[in-house]
Amino acid sequence: MHIKAEHGREGTGVEVILPTPADAPHCVHGPALLFERFAQGDDEHKKFFACSAYRNRKDCSLYVLLDKPWSKTKLEERLNIFQEERKKRKWFVSNTERSARVQTIRTAANMQFCQTCSIFVVEPDEPGLHTEHTLERTNYKSVTNPSTLMNALTANEGNAQYLFALQTTDFITKLITEKKFSHLLCLGTPRIHEMFSTGKKPKTMLLDLDDRFIQFYPPTVFQHYNMASNFFFEEEGEKYLRMFLKKSKKVALVLDPPFGALARVISNNIDQLKALVKEINPEAEIVVYWIFPHFLSKHITEVQPTLKMCHFMVEYENHPVFKKNNSTKSPVRIHTDQPLSEITLPDENYKECEKCKSGVPKEVIHCTKCGCCPPINRATKHCVKCERCVRDHYLHCDVCEGCRPSVHHCKSPSVCHRCQQPGHKRRYCPFVTGKIPSGTEKTPAAVVTIPEEKKSDGKSYFTLSTDEEKKNLRKERKRKNKEAKITTKKIKVAED
Repeated sequence: MHIKAEHGREGTGVEVILPTPADAPHCVHGPALLFERFAQGDDEHKKFFACSAYRNRKDCSLYVLLDKPWSKTKLEERLNIFQEERKKRKWFVSNTERSARVQTIRTAANMQFCQTCSIFVVEPDEPGLHTEHTLERTNYKSVTNPSTLMNALTANEGNAQYLFALQTTDFITKLITEKKFSHLLCLGTPRIHEMFSTGKKPKTMLLDLDDRFIQFYPPTVFQHYNMASNFFFEEEGEKYLRMFLKKSKKVALVLDPPFGALARVISNNIDQLKALVKEINPEAEIVVYWIFPHFLSKHITEVQPTLKMCHFMVEYENHPVFKKNNSTKSPVRIHTDQPLSEITLPDENYKECEKCKSGVPKEVIHCTKCGCCPPINRATKHCVKCERCVRDHYLHCDVCEGCRPSVHHCKSPSVCHRCQQPGHKRRYCPFVTGKIPSGTEKTPAAVVTIPEEKKSDGKSYFTLSTDEEKKNLRKERKRKNKEAKITTKKIKVAED
């Protein structure tokens, strides 16, 4: 959902346009999102549709210009092709067949699961087709906990399927149990769903982009779903969700979107799900638990002001960095509209802040200037110029206009792509919103002079300003990347 600037050009940016048009083209991941690409100081802009789930065009090549749309016939043809592609997958089971299939799998005595193909080995002659694959014997416990059975899809540009560590799972489970919810809606959080899927209250339903879960759950418990576009891949998907929420009184919405997801897009779909719950039961209470890094909290606050950050440190079992006992502490937090005073954090790593009236890490010190405890779980100090708390070893850099490590590579401060002025983004620019102060004119961007001592031979591209220098640097980077690929191939050939 985060689209990189075309060809890596500096001075370009991309905004998502909401709501998405009803006639948006589809790819195998569902309906596309509408984006707008623009350049600094340029009134012309380009609007295009791109995949809502995958950020990299190499993973999903969908790209349709708004002024060159597909015909209605082509839209229908492509949609039918993608639906057929889904049905051809080895693990696909239709909604009408899933309940019986799941019952067979859960009661079978000698069932095996191929982790290479992500399918169950059901027929007697099937094992011969998987002789060189990784087969796992299943039982009721493993079948009801599929996240422990399947290999996670950990590509950051797509599913980003990182699974909660045990301590995190237990903490969120305790939160939900103590609040006595009647229904639990899990968006991309299979570990939380598994804790309640065997009959433990509250009732739970999983909505996930990974359609391999189709093999493990009936349609009333799981639906193939795209969180970025609020799209159900099965025609009856929304109907099953409505059936699930029919008697809902108190609903918990737990979601763990990829960190590259656009907060505005996710927030838009949260609002749609809330509206659906209220439509079914206007008196229903809804509590959101949005799991996201604390350095992106400001984006959540912009779109969901009622959500506050809980200081509990979310850790993952299979994340290369944000896992338990790693030297790098996880920056991932829970953002919720449940009062923080009602949330009790584990005593071994947290304390109660009397001023904030909520749990915080033991090493965190309350900041009187910020009026709250900083989200960084390590020594901090307050920067008057940045107007926030930063790491204690950071120094304020006037070139970068922010606090950075003492040794770093400076870059020019960001400015609005429309009016070339600092202090706001293009989305809030007076020239875009129409609220232009009197006497204001569009001016060229100020040229930032980088001190010689700040420049570095190895990373000079942070401070380049002329088009010729940028062009030469891009050529040099491409050449180095090409050499690195050739070297890697030679090493692999030598090892074979």
